[in-house]
Amino acid sequence: MWARRDAFKLHAVLCGALLSAMPISLPSSFAQEGTGAETVVEKSARERDLRDQLQNILRELEELQQQPAAGAVVTPVKPVQPAAVDESSSAVAAEPIPQYELSDVSIVSNRVQRRPEGLSLSSTEQSETESQPTRTMKESMESLPGVVLRQANGPRDFSMMIRGQGAKTTFAVRDIKMYEDGFIQTQSDGLSRLDIHDPWFMRSVEVVRGASSSLYDNYALGGMVHFRTKRGSDINGVETFLSGGSFGYHKEGLAVGQQFENLDVSLFVSNVAEDGFIRNSNYTTQTMNLNFRFKIDDKQNFYFKAITNWLDARVPTRLTQGQFNADRRQAGGTNVVCNANTCSDAERLAQRRLDRRTIIGGIYERQINANTVLTIEADYDVKDINQTFSQISDNVNPNYKHYADLRHDGRLFDMPLRSYVGFFLNNMEQESQTFQNLADGFGTRGALLQNSRGTIRNVGGRIREELEFIPKVTFAAGLGFEQSQLSVQSIGYTGGAVSSRAGAERTYTNWAPEMSVTWKPTDEQRHWVRASTGYGIPGFGNLLRDPVTGQPGTNFDLKPQKNLNFELGTESKLTKTLTVQLVGFWTFFKDEIITQAVSGTNTASVNADSSQYKGIEAFYDWRPMEGLRLSGAYTHIEAKYVNFADRLNTAAGLLVRDGNKVPNVPTDVFNTKVAYDHAATGWGAWVEGSYYNSYFLNNSNTFGIPSYMIANINVHKNVDLKNSWFRFAKFYVEVDNIADKKYATSGQVIGGETAGAAALQQAFFAGYGRAIYGGVTFGLF
Repeated sequence: MWARRDAFKLHAVLCGALLSAMPISLPSSFAQEGTGAETVVEKSARERDLRDQLQNILRELEELQQQPAAGAVVTPVKPVQPAAVDESSSAVAAEPIPQYELSDVSIVSNRVQRRPEGLSLSSTEQSETESQPTRTMKESMESLPGVVLRQANGPRDFSMMIRGQGAKTTFAVRDIKMYEDGFIQTQSDGLSRLDIHDPWFMRSVEVVRGASSSLYDNYALGGMVHFRTKRGSDINGVETFLSGGSFGYHKEGLAVGQQFENLDVSLFVSNVAEDGFIRNSNYTTQTMNLNFRFKIDDKQNFYFKAITNWLDARVPTRLTQGQFNADRRQAGGTNVVCNANTCSDAERLAQRRLDRRTIIGGIYERQINANTVLTIEADYDVKDINQTFSQISDNVNPNYKHYADLRHDGRLFDMPLRSYVGFFLNNMEQESQTFQNLADGFGTRGALLQNSRGTIRNVGGRIREELEFIPKVTFAAGLGFEQSQLSVQSIGYTGGAVSSRAGAERTYTNWAPEMSVTWKPTDEQRHWVRASTGYGIPGFGNLLRDPVTGQPGTNFDLKPQKNLNFELGTESKLTKTLTVQLVGFWTFFKDEIITQAVSGTNTASVNADSSQYKGIEAFYDWRPMEGLRLSGAYTHIEAKYVNFADRLNTAAGLLVRDGNKVPNVPTDVFNTKVAYDHAATGWGAWVEGSYYNSYFLNNSNTFGIPSYMIANINVHKNVDLKNSWFRFAKFYVEVDNIADKKYATSGQVIGGETAGAAALQQAFFAGYGRAIYGGVTFGLF
């Protein structure tokens, strides 16, 4: 193998020498044909042709040089959408700036395809999930700057915020696009859920921060998250995972993977269950994840992926301030006698999520020539949810998604130019029914209250050019276009008779330009400035309430929300052991969609004219000695309304909020970790601390969530076993919230003009108390 590479290097050197000699080595007969300008033009044209031919030869030689021996398969990652970090990033600490300077690979071959330039990007290391109980994605992702995860609708559900975008979401994830191994995980209505991503399956998580709709289309207001699972080559056999701990937690997992000559296959299965820290928060969930990465021939590759997740979870109700102080572990609710129509007591309502999600898709890649790659993706994504709250809803969302991407590496004059063009089409349908909850403690269905049928269709395209117009300086410009068509009809029932009809037919057209300049003075430094945009269209529910009365009707005036992101960043390897990243950002938000109480208990969606989010993100990774790593991430955000009038059902009418802080946006978040692993003995340990500053929960800025700081500690041991049944064993013990701190892990935006009025509203979910977990992973066969 090395001899072949040396031969390729020698051949490349000889070709380079020939290239440098070309201008003075033309035949004399060619030089004598024509005179003056004509001779110069002919020579110049011939020289360009020969240079282009030689460049293509050198590219193909480089690709052959990089191909693994015996046809080994390198795993799939879809180019550009989204671009991913090199698979070796977590293992090679000595490489320059591992958060950004590593190349993407194509879906099976390891042809170099660098990720888009000018982005703020960070990624987790595989060690973040290998030595932990891997209960939730929050455990590893909170180590990334600009990213905040908070408990949402139940113990398995988390909301996510990037640079303040997504902060108002109280269940699941919105305003952020999600992918897994190149396959889009966000449905066409903008909803993503973290339930389907099991952290034990993950090799790393990559996050692009800042508005990115030119790259990732609708709903990429905050950025993009890309989950990368382990490959068959990572497993090469069978692995089992067993863990258990406080509050009835237990998890069982199985991974089977193998790498063959032209095939890499992996299968993951897990079962997780827990009684929960809060009453009425027990859950059980099962996840399967199957991956086939097949190399058809030297120019064609195919990747098949299938994911399915079943979830049965009880859901508590958020607590008022008084309830939280009295008993943070209670299920929540008013504890009043429930009538036939409504009840807010979590246990009487038997609040529950019974959900299933399945995604099946394929990515086909073809290398058209040495410089051009075509990628085609097709997915089927269905969400079937049955949720029991004050009302009981059944909702099915079949979703079809199609993408076609073409990437070309060429030159403009003598300047390297990377070109990209993409087209996409996706369609989602919704069929839902809502029933009365009889509040008998079992979640029994009563009379039909509403049914609806809707369709959302998005079609659009993207173009992007990246030109290295000065050595080590790259200018990038991109443009995204999307047209969205929404159609929804809803019928309301009272006593079995039709009481209301509402419907909406809307078409939205959005453009997303982006520009950036990146300067890389050395392989260990990167500086960039970027201006980018994002957009997100309204959902079905936003369009079916009259904005004045809150009654069923059509919200004709609701606009898509948009933002404009400016950022200035630097990332440098200051020494051989210390890497830092510092980014300043300023985001201008236009027409943010906000839900307001407009009449009594009736709510409707309105646009907040304008707001601003600005702040800094900082990250450091210091490895002063072998096995020792000190790392940390800090995020500071100042978010305020610029032009917004609030409605609180008071005689005062509209209340001007200009200058007030945007609620539910943490101002300061800091995570730090000290980890040490002794390679010779296999022992390791880490200590981690997280701090969240206080922040407001209402628009009047009179009521907020208290600040808190918690610490976790972990001890683990890796053992190599030399027998035919067991290859290795990995043990761990972890204590979370060592000091048993009482804290509210998340809040939600609430009304109430005064602190006293706001304190009576359900706002808090309590964070877990002190918890102990232990587990083991065995490598078999």
